[in-house]
Amino acid sequence: MIRAGRGGTFATDWVENSIIGIGWDFDGLDIANMDRDQIRAAYAAAHPAESKQKVATSVGQVFRFAHSMEQGSTVVMYDPAERLYHIGVISGPCSPVPEPEGITYTRAVTWNKTALRDVLSQSSKNSLGGIQTIFAISAEVMADLESAASHKRPAAGGGLACNPDESAQDSSDDSSSDDEALTATYDNGIELIKDRVSQLGWEDMERLVAGMLKAMGYCARVTPKGPDGGRDVIASPDALGLESPRIVAEVKHRKGAMGAPAVRSFIGGLRAGDRGLYVSTGSFTKEARYEADRANVPVRLLDLDSFVRHYVEVYDKTDDETRSILPLTRIWWPA
Repeated sequence: MIRAGRGGTFATDWVENSIIGIGWDFDGLDIANMDRDQIRAAYAAAHPAESKQKVATSVGQVFRFAHSMEQGSTVVMYDPAERLYHIGVISGPCSPVPEPEGITYTRAVTWNKTALRDVLSQSSKNSLGGIQTIFAISAEVMADLESAASHKRPAAGGGLACNPDESAQDSSDDSSSDDEALTATYDNGIELIKDRVSQLGWEDMERLVAGMLKAMGYCARVTPKGPDGGRDVIASPDALGLESPRIVAEVKHRKGAMGAPAVRSFIGGLRAGDRGLYVSTGSFTKEARYEADRANVPVRLLDLDSFVRHYVEVYDKTDDETRSILPLTRIWWPA
């Protein structure tokens, strides 16, 4: 398993370009031809202020990417926007990126399967939420991923509980740094919240969108049921709805990706001075995002991942009614 950056920021690029990558900087050195001690010396020289633990953590992860992950090995990467685990086979050596922008080394991958997160067992979801950039997946969890890729569930009683020893790191040097653990813990929390949102009814989802807009400082209301022309929630700076900008929100609580026709129809129903917000707990196709980008009025598309991250940001300002729909607990982390 390899993380595609914080919040899966590199996931789409990795799939489109058939690669995986890491961001540790070694000034372009050929780490594929360096042993662990050489990698440790090079990293320590480039980062003299870092603690021994952080150096050990980074070196362990880099060595795993460059050497332990052999060509022909199976690799898994998660795309939080699509809620998909991409499964592939490593098909090339570790190579430095000539002009790095966030990613410094890559490896070629042949992606051949995808598995929906919602189809996995809870124990597999927990196991796949490891806190490191690169970590091993147990045989049981891999079997669950393969089963999910074919949209079939294992037989009841199959026992997919992960053996901690199997998914643990293979070196004491691989203990996580506080920064890495904090980032991973936050992202794992986002995924658990997304799981909970997926279980809500469509009415609660509309109320949740209205509650989030209220927390952002708008007066928001859910529109009465009936032919609404894509107006599930209306929000404005004032309680009477007379001031601008007025936000018109459509909420689709479903798993499938929304296409360009749906977004085009929504945009067509907006009036002059409106601002459009389209929330889908599924995702949006590239064509749908293009329709929003070229609209004559400002339109924002929020998939499940984007919505949850916005909700978490404003949660402290939400009212009791909104919190009753999706209550959260804050976790404190030492600075």
